[in-house]
Amino acid sequence: MSQVNWNGDGSSCQPGASQSPEVTSSPAAQPHSPYSPPFSASEVERFRSDGYLVARGSCAPAELQEIRAVLEQLFSQSAGRDEGNQLDMLSLDIDQRSPVQPQLVKPSLYAPSLLRTKHFHRIQAMAQQLLGGDAKFCFDHCILKPANSVAATPWHQDEAHNQDPHYRHDQISFWIALQDVSEDNGCMRYLPGSNHGPVLPHCSPNDDPRIHALECPTTHFDEHAAVTAPLRAGVCVLHDGLTLHSALPNRSSMDRLAYILVFRGPPLKREKPVKVVWLESKRTSSLQRQRRWRYRGGFAVLLLRRARRMLSTLRQVLFRLIGV
Repeated sequence: MSQVNWNGDGSSCQPGASQSPEVTSSPAAQPHSPYSPPFSASEVERFRSDGYLVARGSCAPAELQEIRAVLEQLFSQSAGRDEGNQLDMLSLDIDQRSPVQPQLVKPSLYAPSLLRTKHFHRIQAMAQQLLGGDAKFCFDHCILKPANSVAATPWHQDEAHNQDPHYRHDQISFWIALQDVSEDNGCMRYLPGSNHGPVLPHCSPNDDPRIHALECPTTHFDEHAAVTAPLRAGVCVLHDGLTLHSALPNRSSMDRLAYILVFRGPPLKREKPVKVVWLESKRTSSLQRQRRWRYRGGFAVLLLRRARRMLSTLRQVLFRLIGV
């Protein structure tokens, strides 16, 4: 495997049930003006070519620690567990006492302040430069790799999780390291250029549909062409929805935590409908919990969340009109 080394500033790499916690950082305007895009032309070109890129700059240390504290508290509170949003992505997800790799999907539902940080606005500006001004925040999630673990995140493409048979989206995931990450504690791995190919066949790890994660078998690509992406704390690496990626095990003595923001462009109609057989066969514990939660009143919560989103969108439109 090729090694990717830190530059001097750690900013780029090349091949070789309590109240919801809050981030207290003040909301900030987007730090980049239309005349000062987050990425240079060469960086945009590199992202288009390789399918991933380490962003210059980093999240401020104080805000980074607040984000980490919020996410750790959500994990400790089992936030979202009942509705299937907190899960163990690499096990049968039955026993919370000994998880293999916990994941919390949509943590901002339980800590809305995560979407009011300077970090969020900075990432939003990046997404709008790469995806266009109509790029929309799709969801966030965080992944915890427990210390002294031999479990690696399997190779996969994010687009393989798309269940819509008729439409796809240009999608970018922004992965921020909440501590220094290296090959020892589970840094990301990428297959450069894989974003130019199709969605490859995926399956459940060990062919067990009870496991949440997806895996793309290495028989479909050359794993030896992969590169690693160690990062300093606060630095972000972004990747395309078609880019093959994975993460190494965390063999260190401390937990490794990552926070990911996902943005999408407008829907794009597929040339022909697709059938995602590897998702149709899933029978996970988190899906069972989700169904029970909805049956017991969760649908009302979902309707309330949707109404709040619509109100927020209407408010933004009105502000734009007033601004004009």
